[in-house]
Amino acid sequence: MNVVEIDDRKAILRNCPQCNATAAHTLSNEAAKPWLLKKCQQCDFVYVHAAPVYEELLATHSWDKTAVQRQKDRKHRYPILHRISKSTRWRLHIFKRHTPVNFITQHITAGNVLDVGCGKGAQLNALPSQYTANGVEISQVEASFAMEVTKKRGGGSIIVAPAVDGLKQFPDNSMAAVIMRSYLEHEAQPKEVLIETARVLQPDGIVVIKVPNYGCFNRTVFGERWCGFRFPDHLNYFTPASLESMCTSAGLSIKRFKFLDKFPLSDNMWLIAGKA
Repeated sequence: MNVVEIDDRKAILRNCPQCNATAAHTLSNEAAKPWLLKKCQQCDFVYVHAAPVYEELLATHSWDKTAVQRQKDRKHRYPILHRISKSTRWRLHIFKRHTPVNFITQHITAGNVLDVGCGKGAQLNALPSQYTANGVEISQVEASFAMEVTKKRGGGSIIVAPAVDGLKQFPDNSMAAVIMRSYLEHEAQPKEVLIETARVLQPDGIVVIKVPNYGCFNRTVFGERWCGFRFPDHLNYFTPASLESMCTSAGLSIKRFKFLDKFPLSDNMWLIAGKA
């Protein structure tokens, strides 16, 4: 493990998260500095070269700490763009909005559901009663709220740990569904997490993944101002091709990844996979 200091913060240098290659081009992105954005020379995966250690990520870069500040920064730096975005929120309702619960109820009738990066347990709480809620969350504070959710629902468990370590505590073939909503872009070991996910899934189980779409038209238009860029807490930048490739190489099979699930004008994409 190669630990370095960037802006007085400890970080771990990473090889390509997809193929483990070391050779990569540095992409020009002023917003990323001092965190280098790399593109693998072997598989073209785009990623942040140095990932803050988990303790640092939890202390200063967790979603609940950065999301509000991110909105304030965008409003200050790009006031016109911010007003346009706010005034055209109707565009989000052109197509039916996806939710993990909708996907799960469409594919799975009942069983154990695991939310990776479950936060306070809002998604678990939204599950119908025939599903048993489980979660993995690195923040003890957030996890304490999720534990109350499972307690009220009458079952399930919340593991306080980094995702890979937490997943390892669940038995093989124990989950009917796994949720990864706005999570995988933050994970320093995304492929390892997907490998563990394939292990814990039942043969007919599914994993629901939502990540920013680095390949979308919006990113091309807005460049460094694209809303999907968040440094350094967004560590992985998936295109439809690289997301599908990482899932299949981790032992998953693609069940659903339609055109509208990866719509080129949408900043996000959804993928449903199962055990290969």
